[in-house]
Amino acid sequence: MLVKIWTDSFIITGEIDTLRDERLTDYIRENKDFIAVTQVKVSDRAEKDLFRTHFLNVSTCHIEIILPAE
Repeated sequence: MLVKIWTDSFIITGEIDTLRDERLTDYIRENKDFIAVTQVKVSDRAEKDLFRTHFLNVSTCHIEIILPAE
């Protein structure tokens, strides 16, 4: 599932591996400390691209908003 994640400093766009028909809310609750994001683009809050990477662990305590990306 392609997602967009906002933290206090960054906007992270990438893919998370969810089960078929699994809700995003359930996925976040099951992965309490960190979620693995692949094919990642990280931008600042002004949406200026900072870097790209194949893998990033995101601390769930820093997530302000997460939603499916379009």
